[in-house]
Amino acid sequence: MQHGNDAMLLVRAELCDRLETLSNLTRRLSPRDFTARVETIRTLAAAYGLTPVVRVAEALERAVAETSSDIRACPTALYLARLQDAIGCEKLDEKASQALLASVSVRLGA
Repeated sequence: MQHGNDAMLLVRAELCDRLETLSNLTRRLSPRDFTARVETIRTLAAAYGLTPVVRVAEALERAVAETSSDIRACPTALYLARLQDAIGCEKLDEKASQALLASVSVRLGA
């Protein structure tokens, strides 16, 4: 069982590294490149059953697509913060995913 926990810690660390790089490059990336990097995070998370990360990444990809002409119009910082939360989330079910997505909706409406 310890081996599985160690592997998940490594995956989460890798996701954190990718997210940090993405956060640092957000303003310099085209919408296409930004979305490609989000997709790599989503794909890695999906491979390890990190459903909340997958769902938030999907929502971010949709938000960027809706504002593809100007990525600055997308609240990327909000989504990236929720991705950070999702990476650390212990619960891996749809309820946890929906709670994270609801927190995005609440903040967007505020």
